[in-house]
Amino acid sequence: MATAIGTGISVKLDSFSAGKEAALNAYYQIGKNNPNIILTFISPIYDQQEAIRGIHSIIKDAPLIGCSSIGSISAYGSNKDSVAVFIISSDSASFTCGIGHNAAKNPRSAGLRAAKQTIDSTHNTKQAYLMLSNGLSGNSADILRGSQEALGTSFPIIGGGASNASCIQKTYQYMGNEIYTDSVAGLLISGNIKLNMGQSSGWLPVGKPHKITKAKYNVIKEIDKKIAVELYKEYFEKSCDELKNEGICKLGLSYPIGSRWAGASKKYLTRVPLAMEENGDLVLNADVREGDDINLMVGDKEFALESAKEAASEAMSDIKNAKIRFAFIFSDIARLFLLRRDAHKEIDAVKEIIGKNTPILGCYTFGEYLSFNSNESKSQYCFSNQSISIALFSE
Repeated sequence: MATAIGTGISVKLDSFSAGKEAALNAYYQIGKNNPNIILTFISPIYDQQEAIRGIHSIIKDAPLIGCSSIGSISAYGSNKDSVAVFIISSDSASFTCGIGHNAAKNPRSAGLRAAKQTIDSTHNTKQAYLMLSNGLSGNSADILRGSQEALGTSFPIIGGGASNASCIQKTYQYMGNEIYTDSVAGLLISGNIKLNMGQSSGWLPVGKPHKITKAKYNVIKEIDKKIAVELYKEYFEKSCDELKNEGICKLGLSYPIGSRWAGASKKYLTRVPLAMEENGDLVLNADVREGDDINLMVGDKEFALESAKEAASEAMSDIKNAKIRFAFIFSDIARLFLLRRDAHKEIDAVKEIIGKNTPILGCYTFGEYLSFNSNESKSQYCFSNQSISIALFSE
């Protein structure tokens, strides 16, 4: 049988009906094969519990994992405000799930608990770990570190943060029949299957570098010995009240803070400010280091589309004669906001390189877990925003 993928997308308005239709279409595509795992990405416009109930009305026994997302990504393209159901049926790969809670209070512990649960129940060769977290609950880099305590620092980790249309609305993570709001859902992929990865951004630095002169974890207190928020006030000529009313996170999605990745001349790790404190501190969605040079970053449509091709080419660079069975794609919501009606062009660009008939499973995330130097024997995994991350699984 090897590996079969079922894909179902529904935009029906009724939550139960949308879940049922997406599950039915996905289930039909795998024929008589038994599903090993269900992945689902559900828009926050739906009643989450009803959508999950609709999915389970069709597929009752297979384990389910997923998260909320403002849009799904599949071989059919980009679908905003949808319920997406992906089924994997395989005799080559096996899947184990884990969940960690209280990510806002203790992100590292939540990441560790989820990852540890997945490795405690498998004896097959571990290939990759998919992690879906609450991207709005604080330090996502610490969630990654927690998972690496269980898996190792060079183990392939993909996925990202659950997303919503607003930086202040809840996001959701799913495991089985349960729906969580401040958790980390993990899926370990094991077995006789190979992984190749690629990532890129397309965001460019603006102006001269600035230095973080005071910071603690994911909070920047001073930039160039000035109150941190002054960076945005000066660039956009806005007062603190204007930045607060318009939403610093919304502005930060388009204009994040970027620090150059060590050893990479053109690659940046980007961070989005989630909030601005009364004293002018910037609370980011992942930590930064005091003393680092940073730039304000800006997105460009053409560069973003080129970066999608770059990520796909990087993932394909060592495929050789293997047969690609499916691809995971996680694209930052900032890219969706940048490309708008041209969002499908990003998926089309990837398909031109990985193959038009390759099944694609993915969604729009608030930050991505990805690898730099992914073709080296010991990759470094990190958390960054504004990126597109592609993982190809082959046999």
